[in-house]
This record gives sequence, C-alpha cells and structure tokens, in this order.
Amino acid sequence: MKNFLFILFLVGLTMFSIMGCERSITKQMIEPIASPEMPTTDDPEAFTIAFVQAAVDLYKTEGREFAIAYYNDLASVNGQWYVVIIDDNDIVVSRAVLPERIGRDTKNSVGSDGYPVGLEILKATEQGHWINYLWNNPESDKLELKRTWVIRYDGYVFLSGYYEPWHPDPATLPTVSKDDPEAFTVSFVYEAIARYEFAGVQATAAYYNDPTNIDGQWYMFITDPNDTFLAHAVRPDFIGTDLKDISGPDGTPVGREIAKATGGGAWIEYAWHNPESGEVELKRTWAIRHDGYLFSSGYYEPVVEDAMIVSN
Repeated sequence: MKNFLFILFLVGLTMFSIMGCERSITKQMIEPIASPEMPTTDDPEAFTIAFVQAAVDLYKTEGREFAIAYYNDLASVNGQWYVVIIDDNDIVVSRAVLPERIGRDTKNSVGSDGYPVGLEILKATEQGHWINYLWNNPESDKLELKRTWVIRYDGYVFLSGYYEPWHPDPATLPTVSKDDPEAFTVSFVYEAIARYEFAGVQATAAYYNDPTNIDGQWYMFITDPNDTFLAHAVRPDFIGTDLKDISGPDGTPVGREIAKATGGGAWIEYAWHNPESGEVELKRTWAIRHDGYLFSSGYYEPVVEDAMIVSN
C-alpha cells in the first residue's frame, strides 16, 4: 500500500511539473503580444511598431529558434497583423500567413504594382523604417495601401504592417512613359482600378467602353466576379460573354488563363490580333483581381512560337 501511494505521489509530481512547464512556456510565448503596455489597434501605426518590437524582444529573451517557431504559428497572428522574420541570408524563415513563402529570397519580392518591396525591406536598420506599397488585402479582396514597419536586429529583419483603403483620384496618379511598355501597362490597369474606387463599376465600364479612351495599343477589358465581360472597347461583341470561353487565333484557351489571375496579378503571353497592325502578334497582358473584378490590359511584341506563358 505504501509503495502504491508513493507511486501515485511520483505520478502526481510529474504531471504537476509537466503542466507547470506548459503554463510557463505558454506564458512566455503570449506575453510579448498580450503585454498591457501594448498600444491598441485603434492606433495602428503605434500598434505595428510595438507588435514588431515584441517579436524582437522575444528573439532576445527566448532565442532565435523559439521566435521563429512562434511566428510560424497562426496563434501569433492578431487580426491583420503578423510578423515576418528574414534571416541574415535574406531568406524568409517565419510567416504564419502564406507560409508557402517561407524559404524565398526577399530580394525577389515585389508589390502588385511592381514596387521593389523586398529591396526596400532589406534596407532595414536597427532604427527601423516604414515602407508603403500597394498589396492585395486578403480580408477585403482589394488592392490597398499596406504600411509596413521594418527593423533589423542581430542581422535578422522583423516586419509587420496594416492596410489602409486606397481611393485615389485617377487624375492624380503619376505618369509612366510608354518607352517602358510593361510599366505603362501596369499603370494603365491601376488607373482603371483607381477609377473603379473613385467612380464605381458602372461609370468605369462606360469609360472603358468608349473607343476614345483607347490609348494606341492599350485598351482595358474588365470582367465581373463571374468573369463576364463588362468593358472591351475593341471587341464590344464580347460584352456579356464569359472570358473563359475566349480562345486565341491558334485555339489556345486564352480566356481561361487570364481568368486565373488573382489579387497578386499575373502576366499572360499569347498570340492575338493587334488592332493597330492587323497582324497576329505576341500580346503581353497584365491581369489582376480587385474586389472580385478582373482588370486587364496589354501590349504587343513580335510573335514567337508557343506563346502561352503565365507568370505571377
């Protein structure tokens, strides 16, 4: 009987020790986020700075591996705020949201508008700095202005950010030269999205259905969330039809490829009739989703064989 009671005592002591350790570890892990000194999300700028500093403090007190593991866990996410950690080789090592980007080289990261986000991130110092760029907000499914606070500690980069609505007047957007047709195409599409935010879908569709708003080889085509054409000044017969049913002159499923575009945007290359030259040429189209709608435009280059390439 005494031996039995002694065994129960040992088991109880062991369970107490294990549970005590678990509580201790849990407390250590949530303390940086739940600190009463943290600003509230009502002040998103101050909250973001404190949120990132909490990650740096966790790294300092608990070590690199602990911090990396914690910020790879969805438990570390607070609404739209999550911490990304980049190692001293510029590789993403922590990202609870979109974890498929772990292992990527940060230098290759660009915003939806082509802004070199990765290169700006890697300029981080121990004093920290803000980066502003357009990015798809997964909660609203819209392009919005993302404000990201970036700071470096011990060779590692820590960052987080928040979104602000993007409602610019199309007339105030910067002018991009046609000498860089790729950059001009992206800006042409972004002007259409800005017009949508500024004036609404009906006014935007009417604007881009007007042939006078074709700019050389650049014209907009817009589809609704069901991929039905709302605007296409060059091919008004497409209005009301399904983008996914459109094929190129060689029979390639052009429409289905374009319809795959997400809020991150994609370039699609395919053979298409150039309305200016009347010839079949290689068309490079930039397509991006915003609020469910698809906005697309492109430019032409000399045709090449097997021209069906999609890049995000």
